Amino acid sequence: MSDDEPKQVTGYIVGYGKPPAEHQFKKGQSGNPLGRPKSKKKEPKKLRSSDRPTQDMLLDEAYRPVMLREGDAIIELPAIQAVFRAMGVAALKGNRFAQKTLADLVQKVEQDHRDIQYANLEAFTEYKLQWNREIERCQRLGLPDPAPLPHPDDVIIDYRAGTFRIAGPMTKEEKARWDKLLERRADCQEEVTYYRKMMAEEPDRGTFWKEQLMFEQRIFDIINDKLPERYQAKLEGRIYGPSEAENGSDEQQEAA
Repeated sequence: MSDDEPKQVTGYIVGYGKPPAEHQFKKGQSGNPLGRPKSKKKEPKKLRSSDRPTQDMLLDEAYRPVMLREGDAIIELPAIQAVFRAMGVAALKGNRFAQKTLADLVQKVEQDHRDIQYANLEAFTEYKLQWNREIERCQRLGLPDPAPLPHPDDVIIDYRAGTFRIAGPMTKEEKARWDKLLERRADCQEEVTYYRKMMAEEPDRGTFWKEQLMFEQRIFDIINDKLPERYQAKLEGRIYGPSEAENGSDEQQEAA
């Protein structure tokens, strides 16, 4: 038997894929004691909050800043605005396609704005009517007035212009801040009343009391002037400037 021929051990032919018995794995013993290597799974790429990566990428490109030369100056604009500017230049030069495209875009944007404006106007008109009815109902029944946010009296609607605005707090957090301001303004009124009284009772310290009164008066005006008309108040006991009589008439107080 040559060395190249498979060796036979007790009827078992030793060769490729057939090792001798002493080198074979014992029954019940794994041929891979470390176990099968774990497959590395790639973590899925996290999408943005919108879960619309294509739209996000499009918006990223649209608002990506680009540099343009305008005359002798270099300016930076969002890419989409640069496109609109180029379209406007082309339209001014007589490009009919640019003229029509730009005009159509402007008309669509204006129409979208009008639609949103009228929808909001209708919604706030209904809101105002419903809460006014509810407040009237509670007053008839002797119930406490509800306090919706915004308050219907703070919803100012201009039907001629087709616009509306909110002249008051719209959230609980805003309401809390407004309440603090109104409370501080009320404190100013109490202090002004007190200092005015002390000026009469202690004329020898009149300068001191007047300075204290003027300080509280300024705080009152700072707060009051920032508030919408519905929340404004008149300060009683006001002291006027050098050009006015300190104990001015009602007309002077109204004009102040």
